[in-house]
Amino acid sequence: MHLQKLFFRNFRNFEKVDLQMEKGLTLLWGDNAQGKTNFLEAVFFLANLKSFRNSKNRDIIRWGESCCHISGDIMFQPCCKKVEVGVEKTGKSVRLNGKPVKSGRDYFGLFKTVLFSPEELNLVKGGPAGRRSLLDRAVFLADPDFLERVKKYDNYLKNRNRLLKEKRFRDELEVWTEGFLENGVRLRKDRITYLREFTPELKKNYREIAGTAENVDILYPGSEKGDEELGKDLREDLKKTREKERDLGYTLVGPHWDDPLFLVDGRPLRIFGSQGQKRSFLMAFKITQIQAIEAKTGKTPVLLLDDMASELDSFRQLNFFRFLSSREGQVFMTTTDKQQLARCGVSPSRSFQVCAGTLEEVKYERL
Repeated sequence: MHLQKLFFRNFRNFEKVDLQMEKGLTLLWGDNAQGKTNFLEAVFFLANLKSFRNSKNRDIIRWGESCCHISGDIMFQPCCKKVEVGVEKTGKSVRLNGKPVKSGRDYFGLFKTVLFSPEELNLVKGGPAGRRSLLDRAVFLADPDFLERVKKYDNYLKNRNRLLKEKRFRDELEVWTEGFLENGVRLRKDRITYLREFTPELKKNYREIAGTAENVDILYPGSEKGDEELGKDLREDLKKTREKERDLGYTLVGPHWDDPLFLVDGRPLRIFGSQGQKRSFLMAFKITQIQAIEAKTGKTPVLLLDDMASELDSFRQLNFFRFLSSREGQVFMTTTDKQQLARCGVSPSRSFQVCAGTLEEVKYERL
């Protein structure tokens, strides 16, 4: 799977981009604030129908315009599918092979992207919500149906919170509580099942990137328990917090509060890990995520690397680029310093200089 053609109009600071793409590595280089990240964002938006910057629709539309359009031809040997997304300030329209898409189930998972950006280090450094987001994104890319299960859980949670806020504690609350329990256990099981296969590969990839004997791990609450025990634990937690929930008006326990701990040598990475360890962990996480998608779906995701080289020392750069050179997937990479990449032996299929929302293809010369 790869993006064969990319077109977008009035996206961020780009008036128009119309490119035939190639397999391998496409390099986008230039000064800061010229549009390199915007280009990656357009590719990400095409795959996920949202920005990785948590932007609203109006934020991605070029200044002075009322809408933007993104489309791509996705090659699946031996066929090709055309996806199109129109964005207005009030909503989006999505088409697949010229026909309107009515359900996310028909779209998500068709074109998979894995993103590495400097901002994602904040997910490793920060609180539980960021770590949950990183994990859930990985599970979803390997299993698109996971999104529907998350939405179902969120619906029960939302309605349970509404009834708690309205002080309605009788039969109606019980119905939503039972649905919350059933779907909460399923959500925890999905995360735990994914990590059982994911974590051993993560440990191996981390050691190869960092070049050390350090051991990393992801510890998820209840990971050693079966479905029945998970259900009993969640039910017991609800009993313990019942009175406090009624006072505060919202649900105090469940998967939306869980904290997947990222560990290095048994200690929390966000507290005790160095900058190099945190970066190595995130790189290893992304590599393992790519491998998990390939193993689960047989599809190689498109890798989006936003100014990654600036976040890594030379040793980690060499190890990561060694991984890139060993795979056949499509990669889009941005940088402000193409010479730095050249010193690491990076050899892109195509190279574009980005300046004020315009692209110019230039010859790339290795050192």
